[in-house]
Amino acid sequence: MIKLIVFGKEKRPINYSITISACLLQLSFLFLWIRKFIGLQTIHNEGFERFERFATFVNVSYFVLLIPLLLIFAWYGVKKILVQDQFFILKIVFVFVYLGALIGILILGQPIFEILYYGFAP
Repeated sequence: MIKLIVFGKEKRPINYSITISACLLQLSFLFLWIRKFIGLQTIHNEGFERFERFATFVNVSYFVLLIPLLLIFAWYGVKKILVQDQFFILKIVFVFVYLGALIGILILGQPIFEILYYGFAP
């Protein structure tokens, strides 16, 4: 685990392991997308099922990329909410609202991801 001490008013360690793992995950999927896209452009007369497999790959990759990110957001967000000095019931309600918003982002983000990935193509 890599830690860096930031000097200022407070000395707090910053954890970079999550950022590094997220970058490696993004770069690996970028490599796979480029490889599949080049395969689509270079091979001819494969038919529609090759494009259908590529569309399935894009749909699955959205969830593989976003679910770990939202789990990290949920973990740190819930920790920050529960540390607050408020009523316990209010904290629990806010945790449920926060987790519901993250699930909404996951569900509503999938069509937006597809539209932006394909560039509004017909």
